Amino acid sequence: MEKTLKELADHVGGKVVGNENLLIKGVMTIDDAIEGYITFISNKRYVNKLEATNASAVIVSPSIQSSQKPLLVIDNPYLAFAKIVDFMMYKKPVYSGTIDPTAEIGKNVQLGDGVTIYKNVTIRDNAVIKDNVVLSPGVYIGEDSVIGSFAVLHPNAVVYNGTIIGERVIIHSNAVIGSSGFGYAPDEGKYYNIPQVGIVIIEDDVVIEPCTTISRAALGETRVRRGAKVGSNVVIAHNCDVGENTLIVSQSGLAGSATVGRNVIIGGQVGIAGHLTIGDNCQIGGCSGVANSLPANGKYLGTPAIPINKMRKCYAVINHLPEMRQTVKDLKKRIEELEEKLNDK
Repeated sequence: MEKTLKELADHVGGKVVGNENLLIKGVMTIDDAIEGYITFISNKRYVNKLEATNASAVIVSPSIQSSQKPLLVIDNPYLAFAKIVDFMMYKKPVYSGTIDPTAEIGKNVQLGDGVTIYKNVTIRDNAVIKDNVVLSPGVYIGEDSVIGSFAVLHPNAVVYNGTIIGERVIIHSNAVIGSSGFGYAPDEGKYYNIPQVGIVIIEDDVVIEPCTTISRAALGETRVRRGAKVGSNVVIAHNCDVGENTLIVSQSGLAGSATVGRNVIIGGQVGIAGHLTIGDNCQIGGCSGVANSLPANGKYLGTPAIPINKMRKCYAVINHLPEMRQTVKDLKKRIEELEEKLNDK
């Protein structure tokens, strides 16, 4: 499906510099692109590749006004790239709206209109599956759970008892929602298992990537709020509260009762200790360890996580620490020698 550069610009709200009738077949990366395809530059580090790419056109920001190649100019090239891929190349799945006979459906289960249930799905008693939900092969839905309209659960996703899933939620393969939180009370050298009797609530438009675990609350609720995106292999412990439109990148972990504000970005492999509060709009760099609550609107990095500009200075010094240590030892020795000489006088 070819589109003119003008059609693409109109679709994303940009403008064309150059041949607006140029036909585009699709989108490719700046290094791999060939004639007939459009690419994009969303990072200034790649500007030097603008003239070298074999793409027929390039999506750029307004900071680039001219080129030997036709340009699609727009404020957010990365978003435009995503929209054009969706417009030209992404084939939306079509679901059957039927129930496979191998599915095990318990008592008093409510099934909405247009529900698609594939092979070997298990739905326990009193669950509510609302309109146009898709349950892929091997999905498990526990008792008294609610799955909101247009939710899609991919193969082998597990939803434990009493979990509430909102509308248009996507849960990828092998994610586990509502398993018991990690709660044990010391008992004379042993540990007494604390029953986790709360629930998990996943609000509308949340995406949960593969192999992520979100634990049910000990009491009350664990909640992931509207529009949050949770990467793969993430652990969200009991009683956590994740704010709206927050991004949690893969392999991160939130300990029990951590509260994360709105529009927060948590980089990969970040660890956040329990009972902390992360303010709205914070950004936490990858591999950071958060040991204290963080105020809103800041950028943080390191272990323990501190303001990013300060931590960058610390990182710049780390490679020189052995030499600096030796210098301090040498200076200390010289001072001691000078003191001895002064004392001898």
